[in-house]
Amino acid sequence: MQRRLGQYIFTDRNQYPPNRAVEIAVQLRNEGTLSSTHVIGTRHDYEIRVRESRSRRIVWTWSKGKPFPPTTTIKLLPGEMREHIEIWDRRDDSGKRVPTGVYEVELVHAPLTASVTAQIYLSDRDQPGESPPAGDPPGQFRPPQTGARVQATMTAERGRVRAGETVKLTYTVVNTGTQPAVFSFPSGCQTDMEVRRRPEPNARYAAGALTLWQLSRTGFYTMAFTKLTLAPGERKIVTAAWAVGNTPPGTYDLLGYLPTTGSKSAEAVGSLTIAP
Repeated sequence: MQRRLGQYIFTDRNQYPPNRAVEIAVQLRNEGTLSSTHVIGTRHDYEIRVRESRSRRIVWTWSKGKPFPPTTTIKLLPGEMREHIEIWDRRDDSGKRVPTGVYEVELVHAPLTASVTAQIYLSDRDQPGESPPAGDPPGQFRPPQTGARVQATMTAERGRVRAGETVKLTYTVVNTGTQPAVFSFPSGCQTDMEVRRRPEPNARYAAGALTLWQLSRTGFYTMAFTKLTLAPGERKIVTAAWAVGNTPPGTYDLLGYLPTTGSKSAEAVGSLTIAP
C-alpha cells in the first residue's frame, strides 16, 4: 500500500509556425494504491514557466496576474488523473512576442518539488517539414492515452458582419476521453466568451484592455464554488448574441473557455470580421 503522485506535461506539437499558440496539457496522476489528498494553502496547485532554452531565462509565468482561491484541495483516488489545458500565446510576461527559438515548458505541481519539462521550437516560417536547429532535441508530444481529454471550439454563425447587426456566438466543449472530466469554478459562471481587438505589434496593454465584450459581464452568478462534470463523449454547448453596435471595421478575435478556479480551461479561439 503506497501513495505516489506522477506529474506530466505535453504540448500539442513540438514545432510551431508563426502565430500559432502553444497548447499545454498538465496532468497529475495518482499512481499509488491509496487515496491522495492535499490541501494547498494560499497558492495555486501548479505552476507553468517557459524558459529560453539557451539562456535559461524565464520569459513567461502562467500564474502571473491570475487570482486564486484561499485554499485548493486536491483529492485523487488510486488511478485517478486530473488534467488542465492551458494556452500560451507566445508573449512574455510584459506582453511582447518572444523571438524564434527553442524554449522549455516547465511544470511543477504544488504537492511535489521536482519539475518536468517539454521542449518546443517556435519558428518564423510556415513551411512544411521544417526542423529545429541541429542539436536541439524535440519536444514531448502528447502520447495516445486514456482518461479525460477535452476539445473545444469557438465559432460565429457568420464570419462577416456589419455595424448594427447582431451575431450568434457558439462555444462547444466535449470530453473525447474515456474518463469523466471534472472542472471546478469559483462561482456559478461555468462558461465565458470574449470578443477582443487584435493587439498592435510591440504594444503593451493593461489587463482586459483588448476585450470589447465579455459574456460574464452580462449576467449575475452565485459566488459559491461550483463543479461541472462531462462524461466521456458528453458535450456542452453555450450560445450568446453579441450586438456589434458601432464597433469599427476590422478582424476581431473570439475566445471561449471554462473559467475554472485559478485558470482558464478548454480555451478555443475564432475570428470575426466587421465589414466597412
